[in-house]
Amino acid sequence: CRRRLRSKTKSFVRRENLGSGLNFRRNLRYLLLLPLLYISGLLMCVGPFSGFWGYASVPGSVYRSYENFQRLWDDIRLDNSSALQLSSVWKYKRRVKVQKPCPNSTARNHFSMYRTSIMESPGSSGYLIVDANGGLNQQRSAICNAVAVAGLLNAILVIPRFELNSVWRDPSQFGDIYDEEHFINNLKGYVNVVRELPEILMERYDQNISNIPNFRVQAWATVNYYLGVVLPILRDQRVIRIAPFANRLTMNVPSHIQLLRCITNYKALKFSPPISSLAEKLVSRMIERSSMTGGKYVSVHLRFEQDMVAFSCCVYEGGEAEKLKMDSFREQEWKGKFKRKDRVIVPALNRIEGKCPLTPVEVGLMLRGMGFDNNTSIYIASGKIYQAEKHLAPLLEMFPLLYTKESLATPDELAPFEGHSSKLAALDYTVSLFSEVFVTTQGGNFPQFLMGHRRFLFNGHSKTIKPDKRKLVVLLQDMDISWKAFKDEMEVMLAESDRKGMMVPRVKKFNRKTSIYTYPLPECACLQSSNNSTFRLTEGANVLNSHHESTR
Repeated sequence: CRRRLRSKTKSFVRRENLGSGLNFRRNLRYLLLLPLLYISGLLMCVGPFSGFWGYASVPGSVYRSYENFQRLWDDIRLDNSSALQLSSVWKYKRRVKVQKPCPNSTARNHFSMYRTSIMESPGSSGYLIVDANGGLNQQRSAICNAVAVAGLLNAILVIPRFELNSVWRDPSQFGDIYDEEHFINNLKGYVNVVRELPEILMERYDQNISNIPNFRVQAWATVNYYLGVVLPILRDQRVIRIAPFANRLTMNVPSHIQLLRCITNYKALKFSPPISSLAEKLVSRMIERSSMTGGKYVSVHLRFEQDMVAFSCCVYEGGEAEKLKMDSFREQEWKGKFKRKDRVIVPALNRIEGKCPLTPVEVGLMLRGMGFDNNTSIYIASGKIYQAEKHLAPLLEMFPLLYTKESLATPDELAPFEGHSSKLAALDYTVSLFSEVFVTTQGGNFPQFLMGHRRFLFNGHSKTIKPDKRKLVVLLQDMDISWKAFKDEMEVMLAESDRKGMMVPRVKKFNRKTSIYTYPLPECACLQSSNNSTFRLTEGANVLNSHHESTR
């Protein structure tokens, strides 16, 4: 009886397992099918087949901003009565909680104790060489991380080298962008920095740093990875080269290592004298041209260059001719990247999801809707605008006091900067840093670093307008919306941007999920409250602080 019972039980279990397996396979098919149906539906509604099926366009999927501007222009022109005062843009005034005493006064002693505790012998572990890739602010990230890693490993940092980027094409090196002497002196006691390797090590590699074997480090590598994998190699070889070095250190590091990022970003990195000198003049000229608003101005990071328009795969109002031109440009710059079989390009979907760069007319409509009048001075931080004459015309109509570095500086002043995109970006960065309002229109390292820097300057409040582009594209496509209704929506968007601008992420020990370069508080707050006045000066502020104070 027991045998029969056991056999029945086993057969029942087998049937149950078989039934469960069949149910799992059936459910798995449905799970795989649902995403395919969803994607197919999107393609039918907003993709190239939408016209064939006769569906109306999904709200926000079609660019009609210029048409709406023309329709609303009379109302916009007459509506200059309720001007937004720049001094009262921000509804929420952040009051930062009192921070713990800044550890800078004891940080050097802390580092000495740290080195003694983890190192087997006195002295440094060796030399760290990094190659910083990307544009201005990606390189800035690599520099800050390199200092942090050097402090972690007790290594001597060689001044970072800059790779020649295929997109930016700027041959500038560290000393062309930043003040090397200032960098070295401000890191003394924390990390030793040298300009080049000792001769004995250079001889080992035939006087060529490129002959040093390149050590590949995984992205967002942890502290344990550096101590367990990289440090033994550094001790053995006495020199290690890591390239590329963008995003090669996790955000979750001990507090004294995190402090190195703060000191590097807000104290040690100061633009070189030629950049600082011209940047000071540009800020001064913007203040002079903003007399109607008390010397205060708005800066806009406008990412509407040809390469950005092409890379976004978004469709504007240029028709088939523009499409062919952008296809040709993409093929020329990215060699088949956009023609891969696994890459599906749906411009309408990109627009709905807020991935399309805002055009100048869209920026103008948004700012006028938020209450900025035509007496507001606007600084455009940008490269060469795509079809500039055509696209900037409506923005100029809405904001006649529109300036760029090219209009503020003389040709002779800009001549040394031509062909050096990082130097030009450094000018834009500094002028935007000291604006009363900064407007970001697209993602990227430039706005992320600038928002963080402004949070640091303004006691935790970013003073930045970051529009809800998903909502904005729907409003700009609506050909029935009135100017009053649009303004109401923009005022709500401004208040929401302001509310988010003063938010400080909750940071637990060793559990930082956000970038310290975008959200520098609370770790970097001690630099603001330090009794040492040099800690209150940020890169660029050394020469511009007097102008900033005069606008308050």
